[in-house]
Amino acid sequence: MLDEGSSHQRETFATETESVFKVREFSAAAHQAIEWLANMLSRDEVEGVRLQRPVDLMARARSLMTKADLGGFDARRFADILELYLETGIKVNSRGYMGRQFSSVMPVTAVFEMVSAMAPQPASYYEAGQLANIADRLIEEVFGRFIGWPQGSFEMVTTSGASLANMTAALVARNRRISGSWNGGLAVGCASRPAIAIGEDAHFSVSRIAGIIGIGQDQVIRLPLNKQRQICPERARAIIDGAMVQGLNVFCLIASAGTTAIGANDPLPELAALAKRHGAWLHVDAAHNGAFLVSDQLRPRLAGLELADSFCLDAHKTLFVPALCTLLFYREKGLAETAFPQKDSYVFDPFEDEMAAVQSGVKNFECTKRPSILNLWLAWSLYGRRAFADKLEQLVKITRSAYDYFIDQPDFIVPYQPESNILCFVHQPPGLSGNSLSSLQLELRNRVRAAGRYLLSKVDLNGQTMLRIVLMNDRVGLSDIAGMAAEIRRHAGDILENESTKGGQDLPVGLEPEE
Repeated sequence: MLDEGSSHQRETFATETESVFKVREFSAAAHQAIEWLANMLSRDEVEGVRLQRPVDLMARARSLMTKADLGGFDARRFADILELYLETGIKVNSRGYMGRQFSSVMPVTAVFEMVSAMAPQPASYYEAGQLANIADRLIEEVFGRFIGWPQGSFEMVTTSGASLANMTAALVARNRRISGSWNGGLAVGCASRPAIAIGEDAHFSVSRIAGIIGIGQDQVIRLPLNKQRQICPERARAIIDGAMVQGLNVFCLIASAGTTAIGANDPLPELAALAKRHGAWLHVDAAHNGAFLVSDQLRPRLAGLELADSFCLDAHKTLFVPALCTLLFYREKGLAETAFPQKDSYVFDPFEDEMAAVQSGVKNFECTKRPSILNLWLAWSLYGRRAFADKLEQLVKITRSAYDYFIDQPDFIVPYQPESNILCFVHQPPGLSGNSLSSLQLELRNRVRAAGRYLLSKVDLNGQTMLRIVLMNDRVGLSDIAGMAAEIRRHAGDILENESTKGGQDLPVGLEPEE
């Protein structure tokens, strides 16, 4: 149809379309964004998050959308959109940010993220992502030395998040135990019901795996915890033995190295022995604490990780690169490609050459994948191991200092000693207990968050709602912990005073803890 039009029409069409891709406007937008981000990084304010009502934010965001069918670049509108984004985001670089497992990032990796977005190297196939696939192999070599696995005996793939990595490893375990299940389903070669075993504090994405890969939620065996909220090997052994007697085929045991709730590490040597006893695959969800491998000081906390059949770690959590970047390791080379044993001709060649040997597409669920590994490789190339290790060690150190601080406060309860940079605690004013105490913690989280100075989270453990902090910013100090505690006390005083004026015995029903 274009060929039938006049040259003037074609030129007009090209001019309007290509105006969106002007280099001058790209340069102006990039300089403006960098200036704003540099200003953000240079501030030393104590901030959490500035929450806005969804209806108000919807109105503000809608007002920034162009009314034209083909709008031009508007520097003012771009600045307003930048401002809105930064205003509504969590303040991961602030000393008041203690709420979630989202990390501040090494600034140079954010710059490289922009480069890789503008000049993409889709990471699944070598011809499209040459450096990305080579970076995978280089980071694989580095971490292999930390784990202690012989070079060439294992392999690593990069995924977009630990949820996907955990599921991918479980598929390898399923296909290994239930031969033919990829084509014929779970009924093929399986006389009993396949099941997976997970800890009571496993991340919710782990329990989803059974439903996703066709095992079914009824075949998820929940393993009990000890007083440190780690899987108890002795009780786990009895439960798995009982499940086998009842006709369940436990083909995969999923442990944790850094539970989301409190950052606990399961006893991996004992669980490896238990898995081996039943011929089960041992996968370790080390999304949070797996990065301890890079620290000589912290690595002993991962004792037994080398015994796992597979494990994953999130570089976008505790290796401080932009999300998403998860490393999934297999102890035995050649097993990764059994997760998805499908090779369509328009993607894969029938014979492996030197290029196909290093690409990850055949081993990964994703076809088009951001080259997230390049951010980690870049930072490692520039700064080396100690930059990561020092920051991790500082986070763990200040978390221990926060634990010691709260232990000395008579109106705070700290039930678990931290194994990483996650700490749970309860503020208990005199005379308050039971459901009222849980309700108070939830309302404290809400009020502290709404005030915008500190960002906390909460978790329900053993029927008690607790406050929870995750220290992801090494600039946080003990004075910030004390400031947060003072704000908690202030809000608690306001809540309880308000209740006493109403003559109520308990906190209002509206403050019931969430599920």
